[in-house]
Amino acid sequence: MMKRYAKQNARAQVATLAALALLGLAAPAQATFDSGSVCANPADPNCLGAFNPTINTTVTLPPDGVLNYTTINIPAGVTVSFKNNAANTPVTILASGNVTIAGAISVSTQTAPTNSGTYGDGVLGDDGQPGTGGPGGFDGGSGGLGPVLGGTDGATGGAGKGPGGGSTAAGRYYDGRGYGGAGGGYNGAGANGWNNTSPGGAAYGQAILLPLIGGSGGGGGTAGATFSGAGGGGGGGGAILIATSGTFYISGYIYADGGTGGQSAGTYCGGDGGGGSGGAIKIMAEKLDRGGAGYLYARGAGGGGSCLGGGNGANGYVRLESNVITNWSTGYSTPAYSYALPGKVLVPNSPTLSITGITAGGPTQAVPANPTGVADVTLPQGTTSATVQIAATNIPRGTTVTIYAVPAVGANRTSSLSSALDGASDAATTASATVTLASGNNVLLASATYTVTELVAMNLPKFGGEYVAKIRVDTDRAGQPHVTYITASGKEYPAPKV
Repeated sequence: MMKRYAKQNARAQVATLAALALLGLAAPAQATFDSGSVCANPADPNCLGAFNPTINTTVTLPPDGVLNYTTINIPAGVTVSFKNNAANTPVTILASGNVTIAGAISVSTQTAPTNSGTYGDGVLGDDGQPGTGGPGGFDGGSGGLGPVLGGTDGATGGAGKGPGGGSTAAGRYYDGRGYGGAGGGYNGAGANGWNNTSPGGAAYGQAILLPLIGGSGGGGGTAGATFSGAGGGGGGGGAILIATSGTFYISGYIYADGGTGGQSAGTYCGGDGGGGSGGAIKIMAEKLDRGGAGYLYARGAGGGGSCLGGGNGANGYVRLESNVITNWSTGYSTPAYSYALPGKVLVPNSPTLSITGITAGGPTQAVPANPTGVADVTLPQGTTSATVQIAATNIPRGTTVTIYAVPAVGANRTSSLSSALDGASDAATTASATVTLASGNNVLLASATYTVTELVAMNLPKFGGEYVAKIRVDTDRAGQPHVTYITASGKEYPAPKV
């Protein structure tokens, strides 16, 4: 009896497991995707209505780079591009209705200028100029200036901008020609400059494109022995997010390509610039449908190749997220896209940090909202210390801020620790710090690093499969905050400017 019972019990367990397996075949219903566009309420003052351009159009981005529309329809033969804003944010388009692209959208960069390189021709304005990054992308490095322009034999160029900026070599080849700069990195490392004289830019970012960030610039070439300057690096491709609560249909093109490195010329020419890396394209929709041509490009650009060539830039990223996807395959994008069900549209609660005022021997002087890093605040002659006022948003109360005073010339930078950030809530806090100043001009920079709570980590996207452990916020010379997400293993993922 005991054995028979055991067998019956085993059969019952198998039957139960089979029922559970059958139940598992029925996937839970996926939530309808919401783009977050304010145009869900068309009367919202930030809703721009329907976007229906009939001619080639350049859109001026608002300060935060976010455009809210009801519907979008770009007809065949029409190209829409964007003018970079002061903070160089990516392009974020949020639509409450359908998006149809039969024409083209471009956040690509421009090719770096080609240097004339001809001795005594009087055409020097293009020498060494870098390419400009697309919206959310980064500029290339300047080419080294040769003797014709008041530079030196073998003058070093500038490194490309951005997390994966291509490097530049020092010196020149034995016959007087300058070395080519390295390509910018992104979805992989950039290619080395001519004959491996300068390493390519590092890979960064992740396939889910959270945070959204553009491509990096190529490195500039080094100057030649006699003639004009080297080629500048190509700019990195821009970054664009299009999110729609309806259907995204494309039979046209979206471009986020990097820029080709600048070329030099002449017998003893300067090195060519490295190519910029491709940028980023992210499409989020309830339904994704492709017809006709329908291609997405975030391609790295080639280095200049007229003298000692620059390295090629790496490709960027293409990401698709939707509940329904039809008529797509990875061959319809370069690089091949990655796909998933819709996740977060934006990284939530992005922190900010700024220096708002400086006090030294008199009333507090307000720092301009958009400082230049040059003569924004004038202090009495002989001032050796000042009190700096700091403001922050979405940084936990109790966090201290490090203020760096960077002299224009001479002495090394000094640093001071602020009082703890305090306020009614983490949404708006303030602090102050006393800094030591060197003689002459000083640039003040702020930096804060804090550990996130488990709840915050769970609400943030994973980076490289890891949860965020810390966040660092730094200001630049223009007062813009830069956010870097740091995982538990110490890997860093920079976000675009906010």
